[in-house]
Amino acid sequence: MRCLEKLKKKLKEENVGGLLITNETNVHYITNFTGSESVLLITPDSDYLFTDFRYVEQAQQDIPWIKIVEKKVSLIKTICGKIKRLKIKKLYIESLHLTFDQYDEITKNTSGIHIVPTKGIIEGYRKRKTRDELEKIQTAINIAEKAYYKIRKKILTGVSEKKLADFLEFEIRNQGGEKSSFEIICAAGPRASQPHARVTARTIDKKDAVLIDWGACFRFYNSDLTRISFVDKISTEFKTIYQIVLDAQRFAIDSVRPGRMAKEVDYAARNYIAKKGFSKCFGHGVGHGIGLEVHEGPTINKRSKEILEEDMVFTIEPGIYIPGVGGVRIEDMVLVNSGGCNVLSSVPKELKDIIL
Repeated sequence: MRCLEKLKKKLKEENVGGLLITNETNVHYITNFTGSESVLLITPDSDYLFTDFRYVEQAQQDIPWIKIVEKKVSLIKTICGKIKRLKIKKLYIESLHLTFDQYDEITKNTSGIHIVPTKGIIEGYRKRKTRDELEKIQTAINIAEKAYYKIRKKILTGVSEKKLADFLEFEIRNQGGEKSSFEIICAAGPRASQPHARVTARTIDKKDAVLIDWGACFRFYNSDLTRISFVDKISTEFKTIYQIVLDAQRFAIDSVRPGRMAKEVDYAARNYIAKKGFSKCFGHGVGHGIGLEVHEGPTINKRSKEILEEDMVFTIEPGIYIPGVGGVRIEDMVLVNSGGCNVLSSVPKELKDIIL
């Protein structure tokens, strides 16, 4: 509701008749509506949720303070009818979430309306988490960690990547998660050199490093973690690489504080990895915001222009990937606080903890 009040104030100050929200994640963020197939129209005076017959009753229960409009023809034509009746002359739209066909239909079914593309208004509010959001995120992390502890003993030679991922998917739900936050990554041996390797039927061999990237979704909020486990023992080469990645992550975590440029956090890890001779083996950003979406603001990479603020939540996940050999990535979630950050995840990651 806090976001809705800010948006209505913005519309009044900028003399805009309405804001059309077509991103369903943003609709949920503003209203807590738990259904789909919905579009939200915010005006300075009233707010309208457009949906179809399947979600009318649910919407009435979820958000009784918002006027529910059931579509009778196409959703956009229903919205256009309301826009005309409200005599809206200037309309903000979400340029990243309105299709060209929808835009074309709006212009054809309304006359004299000035459509203004906007980008990231609501996403900007979403970067800083509320107390309620933080509680849900922490629960999502706790569920993911409990699930991981349950399946660690199943990381054995002869077990396939797919079977291990299936075990983990089951445990995420068994521990209270609604689903996995994303398709689980489980890559054994040389396949871990692919940062987002798809699960295969490949079985774990003796001395393999097994990379698992997983997360749980709880009441729409997500977690995202990555750990490496070594079956039997770790080679000298991998021991060196793992320690470099672990140290790089610590440098990045230690650099987090309000007012710091996000790219400085990326630099803290990337510069250390480069000094150790692996600059070409780390090609992705060091982290990303997470909440209602697995990837949202703030962006933590070397090109980011964002400035860190208190109550932002994001991952820190440096990695080293060597084709034909394998890869190491260590990922935790952090919360920016007044003095630096809290690490929200707690699965052990010292060398002594990762050899099974």
